This record gives sequence, structure tokens and C-alpha cells, in this order.
Amino acid sequence: MRMSVLQQSLHNSRTYISSRNGAIIAFALLFAVMGIATIAQTVRVAQTGHEIDVLIAQQTALVREHKALLLRMADAQSIQRIERYADQTGMIPVQDTSVRFMILGLDKGQVVVTKALEQSP
Repeated sequence: MRMSVLQQSLHNSRTYISSRNGAIIAFALLFAVMGIATIAQTVRVAQTGHEIDVLIAQQTALVREHKALLLRMADAQSIQRIERYADQTGMIPVQDTSVRFMILGLDKGQVVVTKALEQSP
């Protein structure tokens, strides 16, 4: 059975339209997938940026705390503060500046002084 020219033309146009529709649908799906991927990537970048901002804020706070602790440590180690603390607690300066060294040893299980040294300034 032969198709007439009109039927053949109609058949070819339907095939063309259906293949054209398939290409349009495929292109639309590809475009939608690319859009979703772009949006997902944008969201990921925004989340990472937010995490970086939070970490930078934490780092800044920790650097400030570290500097404050260094300042407190320097203040606690200052000779003026130590002298002021000694005065407030009733401590008195050492009068005798001589130093005695004792070298200890063991003699039959007993601790004994084997040598004693005295040093004065």
C-alpha cells in the first residue's frame, strides 16, 4: 500500500513535530537540571561564606581574649604588683641573704648531709 503524497507529507510532518518536541523537552530538562545545579552551588557557596564569617568572628574573640590574658599575666608578673601584694598581706623582706646548700646522700639507708656550703652576697 502506497501512501499518497499528502499522507506521506503529513506523516513526515508528524515525525518532525514529535522529534522537534522531544528535542525541546530534552533541552528544557537539561536547562532545568543546569538551573538546579547552579542554585545548589550558590546555596553551598553562601553556606560556606556564612561558616567562614562565624569562624572569623570566633577567631577575633579568641585573639582579644588571648591579648587580655597576656596583659593580665604581665600585670601579675610585674614587680610593683608583687610588692604591693606582699605589703597588703603583711609579708616582710628577707633580712638574711645568705644561702645554704646541703648535699644529701644515703648512708646505710639513712639520709645524711655529706656536704654543706654557705654563700653570702
